[in-house]
Amino acid sequence: METLQIYYLFWVFIFGLTIGSFLNVVILRGFSGESIVLPPSKCPHCLHKLAPWDNIPVLSFLILGGKCRYCHEKISIQYPLVELFTAVSFTFIFYKYGFGINSFFLCIAAALCIVMAVCDILEKEIFDLHAYLLGGLGVIYNIFNIAGVNHTKIHFFFSGHEITIHQSFIYSVLGLIFGVIFMEAAARIPKLFIGKRAFGEGDSYIAGALGAFFGISNLIVILILSFIIQGLIVLPVFLWKLFKGREYKLFTSMILFILLALFIAVGNYFGGFRSDVFYYFALALLICIGYYCCRNIFSAVKSSQNLTYLPFGPALILGAFIILLTGLAA
Repeated sequence: METLQIYYLFWVFIFGLTIGSFLNVVILRGFSGESIVLPPSKCPHCLHKLAPWDNIPVLSFLILGGKCRYCHEKISIQYPLVELFTAVSFTFIFYKYGFGINSFFLCIAAALCIVMAVCDILEKEIFDLHAYLLGGLGVIYNIFNIAGVNHTKIHFFFSGHEITIHQSFIYSVLGLIFGVIFMEAAARIPKLFIGKRAFGEGDSYIAGALGAFFGISNLIVILILSFIIQGLIVLPVFLWKLFKGREYKLFTSMILFILLALFIAVGNYFGGFRSDVFYYFALALLICIGYYCCRNIFSAVKSSQNLTYLPFGPALILGAFIILLTGLAA
């Protein structure tokens, strides 16, 4: 890496910290209904107006020891985490995709994704406006083929005039439509069995917006990644809650299901099953245990037991950031 590039990336990082501080304002004032411009920043506990030196991203948090200078209440760790994540994201985007209009659009998309993810984590809801902005930005991004990925053009005639459309724009529209339809179907189908949506409507907006920005091909990858990520996060939390609630039957059956599924997968991969009869017996046992687990989970949901719910939006957005990291967004 050249010295000049390091110098530029340093200032991108500083700029990212500043934008991250602004994103915290957008997130918190979105829920409070206040303007993101006025009044000036204040402590959420004592409402004391913050001095400029109390508002330096990350640094002020460290100097103050994570506490307000005036009332000594703890400052949420959200502030420095959002600032750092935004700064690192911006720096990586400019390093990966270069200093150009492409990186500018990707940074705006990353900022909107960060806002939606944090809102979903904090309050289990997002503001539709943020998803609309990301979706609209994605369509513009692909109409003019700013990314420069797909230079294939589609030509057709309308009223005697030739019209040319970048194929990336078609993928963008298809991604938007597919994202909304897929997430709505995934949310509504369980309703036939348990009487409740599996996901909130906000997740459909997020998926549609990501589809508009990254295109239908990348969206399919994002969806697969998001379901894996959500499973890895939800399953341990769910099992822990079952254990604490002394639901030992369901807890034990789910542990057996996971272990048996891993045993079958590993054995099948390495050719460890010397007998087809043993393999099919293990598979039948897995299906029976899985049915028992599903029946008990559905029963708990129908009876409105307080089962663990984690928002799906952050998993979708993390999947999108993985696409960014792999360079598929350019």
